[in-house]
Amino acid sequence: MLNGVSKKATDLDFAIQSLKEELQAVDDYNQRAEMAEDPELKEILIHNRNEEMEHAVMVIEWMRRNEFEFGKELEDYIFRQGKIVGIEAQVMGRDGAPSKGEESKELNKSRSLNIGSLKK
Repeated sequence: MLNGVSKKATDLDFAIQSLKEELQAVDDYNQRAEMAEDPELKEILIHNRNEEMEHAVMVIEWMRRNEFEFGKELEDYIFRQGKIVGIEAQVMGRDGAPSKGEESKELNKSRSLNIGSLKK
């Protein structure tokens, strides 16, 4: 345990710190690639930036799987169409859109396998 906190809290802290570092590396490589004049160096820096993006996404996926509230927020906002701020109104049940729970139920229905879905 770190500073008397639980293993779960320590792991989450490790993930958050790692995510920060990966995103900082994305920013660093991106700026260097934009400024690089040599085409081969630019290509390498872009490759490195993309690798750091991959690492950041892997940490986000770990957080989604291991931190329930974070996962719920990702489900609400990721891969949705429309204005990002407008999605909150939909998620919260304003603007005549389904509430968070209703939308989640519909999403789960569409993703689940059942006998009927196997017949198709």
